[in-house]
Amino acid sequence: MSYGEYDAYNDLDPFFNPRRVALVGASADYRKLGNSILMNLLASEVEVFPVTRSRERVLGVRAYPSLRQLPVPVDLVIIAVAAKYCPALMYEVRAAGARHAVVISGGFSETGPEGKQLENQLVHAAREAGVRIIGPNCVGVSNSRLFNGTFTMMPERGNIALLSQSGALGGMTIYNTRAKRIGVSKFASLGNAADVSFSEVLRYFTEDDRTHVIAIYVEGVDKGRPFFESLRQAAMAKPVVVLKGGLSKAGGRATQSHTGSLAGSAKIFEGMVRQAGAVMIPTLDSLLEVCKLFDYQPSPCGRNIGIISNTGGAGVLAADAASYFGLNVPELSKETRRELRQILSPMAATRNPVDVVASGGRREYRVATELLLSDENIDTLLVICGVPTFAGMTQTEHAAGTLEGARLAGADKPVVGVWLAGDVGKPGKDLLEMNRIPCYDDPHTACLAIAKVVEYSELKGRRTM
Repeated sequence: MSYGEYDAYNDLDPFFNPRRVALVGASADYRKLGNSILMNLLASEVEVFPVTRSRERVLGVRAYPSLRQLPVPVDLVIIAVAAKYCPALMYEVRAAGARHAVVISGGFSETGPEGKQLENQLVHAAREAGVRIIGPNCVGVSNSRLFNGTFTMMPERGNIALLSQSGALGGMTIYNTRAKRIGVSKFASLGNAADVSFSEVLRYFTEDDRTHVIAIYVEGVDKGRPFFESLRQAAMAKPVVVLKGGLSKAGGRATQSHTGSLAGSAKIFEGMVRQAGAVMIPTLDSLLEVCKLFDYQPSPCGRNIGIISNTGGAGVLAADAASYFGLNVPELSKETRRELRQILSPMAATRNPVDVVASGGRREYRVATELLLSDENIDTLLVICGVPTFAGMTQTEHAAGTLEGARLAGADKPVVGVWLAGDVGKPGKDLLEMNRIPCYDDPHTACLAIAKVVEYSELKGRRTM
């Protein structure tokens, strides 16, 4: 079936926008997944129907002994019971009015041949019943504007969709989004992807208006061509950032025992991602950090980066990192340098990087930001601050100056921050991010993010030529 013939959005939408959700395996025992999932569902904006034979009420909500005894049809069924019971449940899911089920339960192909046979039975039963499955062996799905069908936390609302083959890793990434205040639109953990595939969810996120950036953690893909086509279509519409597990021989072996899939050749996979127009990143920590820049700021027009700092050492490190990632640190125009010399301290460095020195505060950051953003030689501005705690300076004045300078320049160029000094720098960092200027803890991470945004812009430009 070709991309154009398959309507992934309407076929998968009940997974992410249900009105009524049943949970098979609901539990009052806080040690069980059925308890965590139920608590999350009850805090959501959907009608919830717990299914369990052990009691008539769970967490104060009426429970039902089976899906067939629900009083009204449901849109989605979440299953958290032993693997051996799951195939037979597919017929009950359909009898309850649902065509969509999320199978949280593990114990399938990731466990070996017997588990693989059980997974085949599950898929066969689901197809006979006319039910689509996400999972098994997964954390679940969530829509930050509607409901949480997982046993992990609900992320903050935002524009980044997160698609993870690893359930626990995806769940831990959700915790990171909350710690870093990075908003997520939708989350899907596919686990073994026995039925609904990466390709289908990618297509869904591509058409989702609430999603502006797609983040993917993937280990192995069984059907390479559909995955490539869906990745290419997604990357044409919006940025797609990929973290690949199983790039090494040891990682490949771990992948097969983790989700039962094959990791494949690292070089072939990297080439495929680039050919599709998406970008790969090297670490889990950088996955959301790169997505944040895509989400917050406009695309750059080139590789030229301007650097402002109040500490020379950080400027040097930023210049090194920029060069490492293939970015250019060009000379500023003569006019820009002349104006900087007129306003900054005689001890300031007015070349690129610009060092306003430690005495530089709100005024110096405002002027330097405005001038560098107005310079035709600069495509992206990196503003670094080692927040001084002397001379009566506040923790937010450098950030305030940066914001003022960006507004005065009025340039459609990305601005990126690096705020050092840990907790002392946090108020300034928070002020920037509240105004959608992404802020990082170290120049290396910032330059990695800038380089990936530049790479995506270049790849997209080549496709449209």
